[in-house]
Amino acid sequence: MLMIRNKYFIMLLAVSFLFVTGLNNRDKDQSVLAPLNSYELERTDGGYYTFIDGKTKRELDHTSRIVYPGDQLILGDNSFYEVTEIQGDLVYCQFKGIEKLSWPGELTVPVSLSGTILTQNEPKGRVALYSTHTSESYVPTSGRDSIPGDGDILHVLQKIGTVLEKENVEAIVSLNRHEPHDANAYHRSRRTAVSLLKHAPVTIIDVHRDGVYDPNYYLTEIEGERMTKIRLVVGRQNQNMQANLDFAKSAKAYYDQMKPGLIKGIYIAKGNYNQDLYPRSLLLEVGTHTNSLEEAQKGASVFAANLPAFLGVDPEREKLTPQQRQQQDAQQRKGVFSSLLWIIILLIIGSLGFLLISAGSIKGAVQRIKDFPKEFSDLRRKGKS
Repeated sequence: MLMIRNKYFIMLLAVSFLFVTGLNNRDKDQSVLAPLNSYELERTDGGYYTFIDGKTKRELDHTSRIVYPGDQLILGDNSFYEVTEIQGDLVYCQFKGIEKLSWPGELTVPVSLSGTILTQNEPKGRVALYSTHTSESYVPTSGRDSIPGDGDILHVLQKIGTVLEKENVEAIVSLNRHEPHDANAYHRSRRTAVSLLKHAPVTIIDVHRDGVYDPNYYLTEIEGERMTKIRLVVGRQNQNMQANLDFAKSAKAYYDQMKPGLIKGIYIAKGNYNQDLYPRSLLLEVGTHTNSLEEAQKGASVFAANLPAFLGVDPEREKLTPQQRQQQDAQQRKGVFSSLLWIIILLIIGSLGFLLISAGSIKGAVQRIKDFPKEFSDLRRKGKS
């Protein structure tokens, strides 16, 4: 039994070794998990999709992003649907049930980088902010839905940062431009995201707006103020998908409790959206292009003002109960385990694929694995000599 286990361990080690060796020959600036496809697209014809319950024919939702079968959406009432068929502008969905969302409490304990408890005047954590589609604008304010180099979305971005700073949270705001608004925008903004993550933020947020024509679709009123709703978007093609989805679900549960009506829902989309870089990534759609910038900034301000408490960087938040701490730990372990599992699966698949291509055939790949123990032994002997 021990010999069999050692044999399979050596085979797995061999495959991993060959995979890593192949990666070393690639451009060192290219991330292993960089997006390989461009699914993160939006319609350019001015139209949008309407989601329909395939059974009841009830209208569910709208979006201007390109929709794919398998995409999922959680509506404002937590109804959970999956896209099954697309016919022109109509997207037919299957009802999957009601999501039971919960917010387990603060997600982090406010400590400084040195590990000491933060003082009242010290920033209570960092939030990184950027925008992939920096030309996005609001027609009622600017007369155009796109302004290359100076889109209205940058003002929404800055508003979130300003409100966070007032809440004593350090906002790392990048105004890097990533035009044009095309299939490669997320590849360009990836460098910005990587740079922002060097600051070790609690979360990283990519700020957008939708392209649905009806301005009332995103409008809401909270405490007498007219403002836009915000949709959360999670990419479903990366190893952090489950962790980011759990994070988005917790955010919706929190805002539903604190500011009902602000969060429009969660869209789980085909694509990466650079969310493979961090397990606490958020993509926000702040209103649509037919809302005004003022309405969008008000919605963004309410979101930002309540974000510190959700992240657990607000010293005024009540302490977690033991039960909440258990829920928090279980949720985080689930997300981390899912991320690690995806990394292992991707590594094995990539290793096998690379081995098969380099060997030229299945027979050749098997032979290379069989030869690895001998080659490994030869390398050890050379190292000792």
